Amino acid sequence: MQTPLFHSKGDKISKLILVKLGGSVITDINKPKTPKLHEIRRLINEIKVAGKHKKIIIGHGGGSFPHVPAQKYKVSFGFINSKSAIGTSVTQRSASELHHIIINEMIKAGLSALSFPPSSGAVANKKRIISWNTKAIVKALSLNFVPVVYGDITLDNKQGVCVVSTEEVFRYLATKLKPTKIIIGTDVDGVFSADPQTVKDAKIITKIGTSDIRKVAFSSINRKYNVTGSMQSKVKLLCEISKKNSVTCQIVNARIPGRIHDAILGKPVISTIIKF
Repeated sequence: MQTPLFHSKGDKISKLILVKLGGSVITDINKPKTPKLHEIRRLINEIKVAGKHKKIIIGHGGGSFPHVPAQKYKVSFGFINSKSAIGTSVTQRSASELHHIIINEMIKAGLSALSFPPSSGAVANKKRIISWNTKAIVKALSLNFVPVVYGDITLDNKQGVCVVSTEEVFRYLATKLKPTKIIIGTDVDGVFSADPQTVKDAKIITKIGTSDIRKVAFSSINRKYNVTGSMQSKVKLLCEISKKNSVTCQIVNARIPGRIHDAILGKPVISTIIKF
């Protein structure tokens, strides 16, 4: 039996950090089922080094794996035709294929990864997770495992099935586990006043707090495959998470070496901080 490093009270874990590896960073978003193994390995190593003796749950996006069949079969709309069920199965399988790559690379790096697929236990209502037993995740943390979750399909009380993003998974986990910080690794430096790839003088918004979020213009980079929402929808969800759980959320450019590492350690890094 391993000696537990983590201490919990009920389902709450003290000083827990949730870290997302964005699908646009770990896959070629424009080529179906194309992982970027060098990026995956680098990010896993950054988490391993910075996360030593820390409590971390890793989540990852699906990128060009599940988003392609999810878009083809319109899984995010639920059971809409005779192909919806098989489309759901194909989407779940595609999400798990990338997940297995992540788990395999974590094991190679010496991290005791333990998989917690949302599709195996979470239930949603109108695309929001409403139930998921997190006791196994808490137990895994207490035994020094690194729990890994991801954007996935779930059963949905309203529409039969749906697609939930990693941010939605984090939203539910935040209500149960009360993390102190959530780090979202994406392919831009943070939230901008406009799309930095098309607007030359777009300015990064370093902090989002008590100001009215509706007045903030968000970058919205076009993706060939994306069924889990724009940057704006993701930021709104992170604002909700921060408000309801008193947690700091940080959007970081995971493509830049060292930034995920520094964010985990709480070092200054170019990013957008969301804190209410």
